[in-house]
Amino acid sequence: MKIIVYGAGVMAQYVKESVINSGNEFAGLVDPLGNGDFENLKGKDVGFDAIIDFSHFSLLEDVLEAGIDKKVPVLIATTGHSEEQLAKIQEASKQIPIIKATNTSVGVNIVNEIVAFATKLLKDFDIEIIEKHHNRKIDAPSGTANTLLEVVKENLDNDGKDYRTIYGREGHSKRAEKEIGVHAIRGGNIVGEHTVIYAKNDEIIEIKHEALSRKMFSDGAVKAIEFLSGKNAGKYTMRDVLGINK
Repeated sequence: MKIIVYGAGVMAQYVKESVINSGNEFAGLVDPLGNGDFENLKGKDVGFDAIIDFSHFSLLEDVLEAGIDKKVPVLIATTGHSEEQLAKIQEASKQIPIIKATNTSVGVNIVNEIVAFATKLLKDFDIEIIEKHHNRKIDAPSGTANTLLEVVKENLDNDGKDYRTIYGREGHSKRAEKEIGVHAIRGGNIVGEHTVIYAKNDEIIEIKHEALSRKMFSDGAVKAIEFLSGKNAGKYTMRDVLGINK
């Protein structure tokens, strides 16, 4: 499979390496700032069978346009998209196979399943989510933290609609009974760390994932795009990639 990568930053370089190491063919980096092999793909005779996007949410339309034009699968691994952009992804999935993943790590997606199971059993515990990333990350909370929040809520009574999400804490008030705290930490070169805490008076349970290298994201991305090869148009997930939906 000939794979083109949107982005030219650190993650894109990791994806390039993972594509080559997987035995697939690397078709080039696309970056509008001129740091890649192409600034865009419009009007260019570039052959490719799939797109992996690790660029920026502002480039979504270019990514979708290129995928639809070539009728190839697209993995979108960027975060920070607006509701309007998410709707565009949904619409594009009617024409091509797409995965929109907040995290392509196999381990993180397994953690999502563990959190779903744990939350069903620990509904009477206080639940807090903490994420840590490097000081260059733009969006907060991370897409992965938001996904974990969704997983927690989906497994509480009434889909968590009775719970209030608190982003960070300050002031002089005690924790309300039905709150879920979400906290973002930024510093240094932290690759990524996510912890879901279940706390009660006499015990604490923590479910944690720590990324030691960005390679796990790039390897997971290649695994995901290989899964999409030959698939019908539609919106798929990392759960599909890992066979969890079977």
